Amino acid sequence: MKKLVTLLLFGAFALSCTDKAYDLSQIETGDVAIGNDDSEFRMPLMTVLVPMADLSANGEDIRSIFDEADIWLPTAATAVDLVRLDSDPDYRTQLIAATVAEMHTSDAKLNAVIALSYEQYYASFAPVLGLDPAHPDPNAYAAAFGRIFASEELAGELEARIGEAATDYLTSIHIDPVEYTIDALGIDESVIDMLCDNLDPEGTPDARNTLHLYGSVASRLPVTMHVAPTFTPTDITFEFDVEAASPDSGIPQTQLFGDDLQQLVGGITVRIPVTLLTYYRDLGFDDAADSQLTIDLRLLKRGGLKLNL
Repeated sequence: MKKLVTLLLFGAFALSCTDKAYDLSQIETGDVAIGNDDSEFRMPLMTVLVPMADLSANGEDIRSIFDEADIWLPTAATAVDLVRLDSDPDYRTQLIAATVAEMHTSDAKLNAVIALSYEQYYASFAPVLGLDPAHPDPNAYAAAFGRIFASEELAGELEARIGEAATDYLTSIHIDPVEYTIDALGIDESVIDMLCDNLDPEGTPDARNTLHLYGSVASRLPVTMHVAPTFTPTDITFEFDVEAASPDSGIPQTQLFGDDLQQLVGGITVRIPVTLLTYYRDLGFDDAADSQLTIDLRLLKRGGLKLNL
């Protein structure tokens, strides 16, 4: 469970109004109504900042995960479909074959695979190279790997082992769900009442007085991803794609009701499952950025506001 840093920008005077017929004339005993059925009021709710370290799997952050993927992938593959990489053997085999071919023409790629396989997979490569798995020696390993890989007669078994290691890794690429605990936001009950008192009940045809959660995500990552956050203990959930290195991926509007807002501001757990879609290698990672994802959540109130004065 990680700690969430939130920026609360919420209050009765933080409302942005879009109203075709702004009206202060509807006054009842003790109440003032602002706007009418055509009014829209927008207000910031919170900003969620997701750093590199929180986008991780098996103790490795997303940058480290793709650093190894870069070694197993051919340099020419600048846009990699990560869904097909896992589910389509022909697509994956084509990419790995291109990597092996590149190793025959590029010392940089060959040396990168030698170093990676020694550091991470020595026990499984050593027997193929005729080496003792119990006594690793980087110089002996590099010499044996280079000699056998360059031999047409001997390279077959080694190339098959390269393919197996690459397949195992490239089909395991994922990010664990991101989870944060948000304490109560401390919003005054009068503000919640103002937003919720006149909401149309769930299931109302052509509802005019409604409350929606919406927003946007700014991403510094070179990966397009699909996210489906949940907000426990509420029933609020939605899905959308976050574009790679994009300043503004829209979060779809999700309708809220009175209980939803009460729970949302009273303390929640946000869980964000992440599905990686496409890796754009030329975009690169931005290591200098404190936040890799900036999630801005806002509220949209349609219909008038009722103020209890």
